[in-house]
Amino acid sequence: MEKNNNPTLRILFWRIDYFGALADGGISSTVRNLIKQFLKQGHSIFNISGGKTKLPPEVHNFYVPFSKLFRNYPEVFSFPYQFKSTKETSRILGKIGKIDFIYKVIHDFNFAGAIVKKRFGYPLFLQVDGVNTWIKRNWGRLYFSHLLRWAEEIEWLASDRIFTFSTQLKKQLVDCGVRADKIVVNPCAFDPELFNPNVDASLVRQKYKLEGKFVVGFSGTFGYYHGISFFAESLKLIAQRIPSAVFLFVGDGDYRAKLDEIIKRDNLETRTIVTGFVPYETVPNYLSACDVLVSPCINNDDGTEFFNSPLKNFEYMGLAKPIVATAVGQQKEIFVDRYNALLVEERNPEAIAEAVFEIYQNPDLAWSIGQNALREGLEKHTWQHRAQRILDEFFTIHRDK
Repeated sequence: MEKNNNPTLRILFWRIDYFGALADGGISSTVRNLIKQFLKQGHSIFNISGGKTKLPPEVHNFYVPFSKLFRNYPEVFSFPYQFKSTKETSRILGKIGKIDFIYKVIHDFNFAGAIVKKRFGYPLFLQVDGVNTWIKRNWGRLYFSHLLRWAEEIEWLASDRIFTFSTQLKKQLVDCGVRADKIVVNPCAFDPELFNPNVDASLVRQKYKLEGKFVVGFSGTFGYYHGISFFAESLKLIAQRIPSAVFLFVGDGDYRAKLDEIIKRDNLETRTIVTGFVPYETVPNYLSACDVLVSPCINNDDGTEFFNSPLKNFEYMGLAKPIVATAVGQQKEIFVDRYNALLVEERNPEAIAEAVFEIYQNPDLAWSIGQNALREGLEKHTWQHRAQRILDEFFTIHRDK
């Protein structure tokens, strides 16, 4: 991103999710890529977190250490750690001087942003990846539900803007009482310097003996809502129709055991590669070795529409690969069937297999989908676009005051 005519800003990124601060997953990728874009514009970035994240050397980093014991009892220790982080953040702000806004990832049982905003008056921008009470109830265990919602509501109320990843999640927040005009949909994105059609896949192809194979790929965490088990059920159907097909899974997660079970049951061990977690900067090399990439996400079992914004979708687009995606949530908004992806019914292994087979049979369609996906990605879905959206909101608030 070129430096523009806006004044340079001093921006604080703040994370209090102490037991997740070291993870190189979606939140870390989002924060890191936004920071990189802000730095390219010449802004000064300060970061406060409970763990050492992979950030550019120009970032002014501050760490608020936490006991590893906290990871085992997050509900018990959330409050004392957030008060520790709040105290240290207040001290750091007093030391570094005035900043222009705080960008804070919301976390369960946490209202520290509201405290610091009241104390210093700086605009508070929240990144909200989900409604925590819903997530705990549906994907984990819900303890102290009233306390959890109370903390969320304090942060929502105190924020100047809430940046969330999808229109579906915006609707959830509005249903919870958040003002719609405060919520900005700002999806995930990709870095064209990292994910582009020129990425070299030769070493990956050599390592896994992929020459002459038709490689069907997937990347991400193996969560239930990623549809990994339904995709796994399609592998045998694909293998029966495409003799040269092999399957490359880049990542790991809760449903790894289920994936392994299906692969073993269907005698696909010799045709399936599961890399486990790999360094983020090497993910493009693995995906570039694929001939088609799959995003088999599903709606939630309680009827709630899929509300996430998978990084994989935008990274797939950046690589100019043909994409097979289920028609759920944001996926049916960013993908147009037979233009920049093949859209299929969710929870339908047969539909996934049929779409992959069509890509295999029709190289012209595969090429066209990949090129259109790349064009759409570069025009609408880079981290440059996402960072600029945040800055636009700041200058709107600044102008209106």
